[in-house]
Amino acid sequence: MNKNMYNLIKVIGKGGFGRVWKVDLKKTKQVYALKIMSKAKVLAKKSVQSVMNERQLLCQIDHPYISVKSDL
Repeated sequence: MNKNMYNLIKVIGKGGFGRVWKVDLKKTKQVYALKIMSKAKVLAKKSVQSVMNERQLLCQIDHPYISVKSDL
């Protein structure tokens, strides 16, 4: 998977490391929220562990609206 597989529709949230976008998958038009973070900002603020903790927590949640993918 990569971010070129999605159409960026609009920003639905902003944070210290990036933005959350409303997107649709080009192939199926299924709508998702896609969080895109700046690796440089995460490293500069020395927040790698916080980002990893967030990802781990999201991976543990069993909910139909939450799916965690990386390396987009």
